[in-house]
Amino acid sequence: MPGQDAAAGGATGQPSVQMRLLGRTGLKISEIGFGAWAIGGGANVEGRRFGFGDTDDKTSLAALQRAFELGVNFIDTADAYGMGRSESLIGQALRVAPRRVHVATKVGNVRRDPHPPLQDFSAAYVKAACDRSLERLGVTNIDLYQLHGPPREVLEGNEIWDTLRELKDKTKIAHYGISIGEPEEGLIAIEKGEVETIQVVYNLLSREAAKELFEVALKKSVGIIARVPLASGLLTGKYKPGHVFADNDHRKNGYPPERLAAALARVERLGFLAAGTGRTLAQAALKFCLAHPAVSVVIPGVKTPEQAAENVAAAAVPDLTADELKRIEEV
Repeated sequence: MPGQDAAAGGATGQPSVQMRLLGRTGLKISEIGFGAWAIGGGANVEGRRFGFGDTDDKTSLAALQRAFELGVNFIDTADAYGMGRSESLIGQALRVAPRRVHVATKVGNVRRDPHPPLQDFSAAYVKAACDRSLERLGVTNIDLYQLHGPPREVLEGNEIWDTLRELKDKTKIAHYGISIGEPEEGLIAIEKGEVETIQVVYNLLSREAAKELFEVALKKSVGIIARVPLASGLLTGKYKPGHVFADNDHRKNGYPPERLAAALARVERLGFLAAGTGRTLAQAALKFCLAHPAVSVVIPGVKTPEQAAENVAAAAVPDLTADELKRIEEV
């Protein structure tokens, strides 16, 4: 189980965030982090939706500040989120953050060019992109630099790992890992012996990563970052069948009507995790992810100060019971 102790937060009247070690990096981070894709705003490049709809920068900065005040010290972003907008906002927030915040960002998705290829993991591109991220974030060293959905041939090759080691030797990055779509890709990276962290989808509706990847990651002390822990907002319970996402929201493509209806039917069957338990469904969803010993941190997406506070408040709600965990397997 990742090491745990409490972070600052009691002075705010809110529950303290628990701290865990991020794999073998040695970084002590809040187990509830800040997913910063949403604050990048919406994007719609020739029909390719890449964002969570419109956002307001003032509200985004307030959300970051609130999270930091409540003890969140881990934030995950990418240069592709809002074409650098997310990183720039984080850079502004870091300048007035009340405590040290560990920043993870990603590289490899090229969203400025609407034409394929939409990825670039060449040494020249990654080095240049790293410099741009450092400038936007206003830091001299990135705590965790992650490959953003690299294809198998990149993971199995040597150039990218040589590049990341070079960036680390030059102290532009402190640690590196990957953000993946399929658990099998994580197994390839672990076998390669390079990554310190793996970011992967894990939530109440998508549990595949726990079948094999998590066990191997634990054995190799690779930190797991559970992304999309609220299933892109579906596990907040606020969406109903028939909901139509905005044109600049990637969920419009990802959740066509039939798929959305099926997912929300499962969400409804998970309602027992909130009813009479003292938890919201979103908090129960975070608790589920954090119950697995391989998980170092969850990174729910945040748009508002209220969302940041609700996420942190999950630290004080009851853990899921053995009976509840068993019932989840049937949903």
